[in-house]
Amino acid sequence: MKRIITTFILMASMIAIVSAQSLTVTRHAFDGKFKNTKITVSIWIEETTDGDLSGEIVYTSSKQKTPIRVFGKANDLPNGNRRMFLTEYQADGNQTGFFSIERNPKTGALSGEWNASAYDEKRTYNMQLRKVPFPNGKGGTFTYNNDISGKFVYNRSHPVKGEQGGMVEINYLRGAPGKVSLKISKYDPQLADYENNVYFKNSHFSDEIEDCGYRFTVDVFQDFVLVKTTSDEPSYDCFGAWTTLEGIYLKTENR
Repeated sequence: MKRIITTFILMASMIAIVSAQSLTVTRHAFDGKFKNTKITVSIWIEETTDGDLSGEIVYTSSKQKTPIRVFGKANDLPNGNRRMFLTEYQADGNQTGFFSIERNPKTGALSGEWNASAYDEKRTYNMQLRKVPFPNGKGGTFTYNNDISGKFVYNRSHPVKGEQGGMVEINYLRGAPGKVSLKISKYDPQLADYENNVYFKNSHFSDEIEDCGYRFTVDVFQDFVLVKTTSDEPSYDCFGAWTTLEGIYLKTENR
């Protein structure tokens, strides 16, 4: 009996370790102000070794001070600076703002810019930024989610094509333990779609489209899905119109 209990405790410990599995990240935090306005913000971001970004922005000058999820990508610029480009995601997956933060690694100098739309420069603000300590109790966004089933959405408005966006749906299949239905769809018919019954391993899945050699991965984190192209030479023509399955999808529905 004692041996059984000990075995159970060990198994429970292993489950706890798996459920807490997360990517290695670098943490950043900033306070900022939109120049020539009274708008102030607080931002914290986690950055993976691949440059994927996840965090929050809070408009501290607003009455609600509601945290807004942000996602993006970091890259090195030709001038040696490091640039983070991020998008604000509302709870329904709509994208309502775009901003960048640029840092000179030698001097630590910071600069930023915020846009209401990635395609419209009418509402553009320069940002004054300063680095601050990472807030207590925040972070952990790149922790994998064992309960992967759900609905994930992103939306954005394009000035020419109108409403765009995409959706990831993951549903467990009855009578097939561990197997799920994975569907990646885009609202614009010119963008790529994917549908298959697959197995995830530790909330991770990868596949290759045999007809054209396009490879991609799907990672399910606590409240979002990250779909990335992994082909050495991405076969964008696989779906036509030079499109891919890539995207960041915020969870909007539990099932």
